[in-house]
Amino acid sequence: MLDPPPVHELERALFAPDQPAIVRGDPAVGVVATVEGDGRGYVRLLAVAPDHRRRGVGRRLLAAAEADALALGTRSLTTGADAPYYLWPGVDIRELGLLCLLERAKYARVETNFNMDVDLAAIPDDPGGWSVADSGARVELAAWCDRYWANWRAEMLRALDQDGLVMTRDADGIAAVCAYDVNREGLVGPVAARHDLLGKGAGVAALLGALHRIRTAGRTHVEIGWVGPIVPYARVGAKVGRVFFVYRKELTAP
Repeated sequence: MLDPPPVHELERALFAPDQPAIVRGDPAVGVVATVEGDGRGYVRLLAVAPDHRRRGVGRRLLAAAEADALALGTRSLTTGADAPYYLWPGVDIRELGLLCLLERAKYARVETNFNMDVDLAAIPDDPGGWSVADSGARVELAAWCDRYWANWRAEMLRALDQDGLVMTRDADGIAAVCAYDVNREGLVGPVAARHDLLGKGAGVAALLGALHRIRTAGRTHVEIGWVGPIVPYARVGAKVGRVFFVYRKELTAP
């Protein structure tokens, strides 16, 4: 497996109280983890040990995930792109074996996502004007998310709880936020600005504040995860990096 998550990241992704995964298999052979979100089933993790590949293990694990998705009341199963506690925004296009497994199992490729790479030695100067959110901002942040970015609420609150949320303010309150290390260390995002500030570069100060904080902690490179608009990240020197395919299968009850 490329980019294997360490144990503590797996724990955060698979055993979150508000979105626990169904985990099946044998860690020495292969495992699959299935979650439900917004009425859809998702494969959060599917891995087979190298010595056990080409023996049907992946196929059986995928079939178990489909059964679990149906038991959860969903009628589709998607690979990755499973907010809020995702490990990858799809299947890395270099994971050829998994791509082939999914195609053979009649999964359709439905979208493509990508990360962007940032060399922290080359980022612009710190613009200042930002702060690290603490527990005192939790209620305000939750209300802000509910109003503007409800789909990112869980990730942003987790970032705050982990000391990984940078925010900027103006006369109207929170202007922009940048979360990092939410589910995976070295992964930046979500990044969001208040709706009236969209398209005005309002998120740049929060983003740069986070990047400078990460660099000060000793990291040299990070990835912006599951990128939407490219321009805000190109402004700070980010380049398109890893690409991920998202596959989906409509399920029918046996």
